[in-house]
Amino acid sequence: MAISSSLVLYKPDLSMLEQVLLALEVAGQVARDHYALQLDLALVDNSDDVELHGRIANWLESFKSSVPGWNLRLVRSPGNIGYGRGNNLVIGNCESDYHAVVNPDLFVEPDALAESLHFMEGRQDVGLLSPAVFGEDGERHFLCKRNPTLLIMFLRSFSPAWLRSRLSFVVDKFEMRDCDYEKVIHPLEYPTGCFMFFRTEPLKAIGGFDPDFFLHYEDADIGRRMLAVALVVYVPAVRVIHRWARDTHRSLSSKLITVKSGWLYWRKWGGVVGSKFTAYPELSVKVGEGNKVYSEVPLSRNVRTVLVTGANGFIGQVVCEDLVNRGYQVHEAVRRTRDATTPCKGRQFIFDDMNASTDWTSALAGVDSVVHLAARVHQMQEHVADPLEEFRRVNVDLTMNLARQAATAGVRRFVFVSTVKVNGETSPFGQPFTAEDMPCPLDTYARSKLEAELALLSLGSKTVMEIVIIRPVLVYGPGVKANFYEMMRWLAKGIPLPLGALYNQRSMVALDNLVDFTAVCIQHPK
Repeated sequence: MAISSSLVLYKPDLSMLEQVLLALEVAGQVARDHYALQLDLALVDNSDDVELHGRIANWLESFKSSVPGWNLRLVRSPGNIGYGRGNNLVIGNCESDYHAVVNPDLFVEPDALAESLHFMEGRQDVGLLSPAVFGEDGERHFLCKRNPTLLIMFLRSFSPAWLRSRLSFVVDKFEMRDCDYEKVIHPLEYPTGCFMFFRTEPLKAIGGFDPDFFLHYEDADIGRRMLAVALVVYVPAVRVIHRWARDTHRSLSSKLITVKSGWLYWRKWGGVVGSKFTAYPELSVKVGEGNKVYSEVPLSRNVRTVLVTGANGFIGQVVCEDLVNRGYQVHEAVRRTRDATTPCKGRQFIFDDMNASTDWTSALAGVDSVVHLAARVHQMQEHVADPLEEFRRVNVDLTMNLARQAATAGVRRFVFVSTVKVNGETSPFGQPFTAEDMPCPLDTYARSKLEAELALLSLGSKTVMEIVIIRPVLVYGPGVKANFYEMMRWLAKGIPLPLGALYNQRSMVALDNLVDFTAVCIQHPK
């Protein structure tokens, strides 16, 4: 793989720059333990000083031997053309798989490059990776941000301390402090500019950085434009150290540059106190230089498609909505049309019945993963002569018919939502059920689910399709029915119930937690 890089200089501290390059050398060596790599780094001199450029060139020639893993070269810009345009001098001519934009005061951790490649190679729909950033003192920098607004620009750069303190919750939300920085965050609206790891194809397709931004907000702008063609993701496993010194508050000239860039950003994107985020518009981008358009380039979105069966059920509706919000395309398989109050979130496939002979060809077209929720659940009042055979007809025969067709269609992963009742009905105090326990289903519903699990695992051992089995405990949330609804209904009556002395605890899971876990099961590399 070829990785190109650009690092824009302006009257640089060469001793610091040496440390930056040495850190990249170590990261390159670690990455080569896992990948065959060609590493190129262009230093772009924006200093607009002939004598200084000569000194930088002489220094670089003598220093090259210290970083043998990288092909280093020096590019002289036509003047102090700004950060984005300086990087564009390299981006416009690079022929690589990935392109890294690095600040001259940024030190990558030894495994940063390897972790970046590991993530990007596993997610072809990601166009830009943003790292976890720390100061030299080990303090985390909160540099995952939401789209900036005029209010945010004022609060962070020019507001008095007392006002910033009063509205700190606004800044905290902007800096995504409500998110867990130890977990992946996506889609990320405003990535940090100190280290940006791009997939080169979408980067070139959007034309690199907007040349109108001289300094500041060019990272906010390119993140927003990248989201039109690919995902922007924060990956905590990629760690960098930033010797960060905000110059915005230090001089009048830098404040004026910030004001100009902020005004330019606002004129382009809008947003006074709030900014609406919309991901994945049509993927047709104009590629060219300035006002000259060379071509209209359609990009392969590489957005994964998921088939969800039982899509209009209590769990299925929320799974579909969640997957759409995560950027997936969703095929919804239902037995009947939805109510007007529950509109379809994806492409809907309506079946008069789902059984052992259903043809799933159209619903499986282009599908990467299946979430199989459709099932016959346990009945409070059974009306069929042979309950076990009826459970098997739906929970086993239907499931295996779908799974076999999915494997034939090239589906990567099949997520089967089973039940904790496969484990049994009760467990001793202090020893709750685990996935390693010997199954002990006691009713016909649970027996049919276990039979489906075993049949799926057997199919998975004979094909390349990955099998995931989820055994939820009692699920509660908006729209819940059955036993949980009955319990709420009785409690709402306000009648004293003589149950205080009973010890009968039961595990429960919130609907949104189960839905989130389902998404993890679709995308997790294991």
